[in-house]
Amino acid sequence: MTYIIKIFSPPDFDTIAWVLKYEPNSLVPFTTLQGTEHVWVWDFISGEFLKDGAPLLGYTIEISAEGV
Repeated sequence: MTYIIKIFSPPDFDTIAWVLKYEPNSLVPFTTLQGTEHVWVWDFISGEFLKDGAPLLGYTIEISAEGV
């Protein structure tokens, strides 16, 4: 299954900072749909979503399944 992850910027959370496609069985599971290059990782130990190794503090994350 493929998921779309929308990451909203603080302080108003109306602005989408990034949109990612998440394909868990892919060699590169996270793809930034805007074409920017970042390393995205979900840290299952801390529960944090990381961009380039740093947690996304203060951002709101919305996850939805694609094609459902």
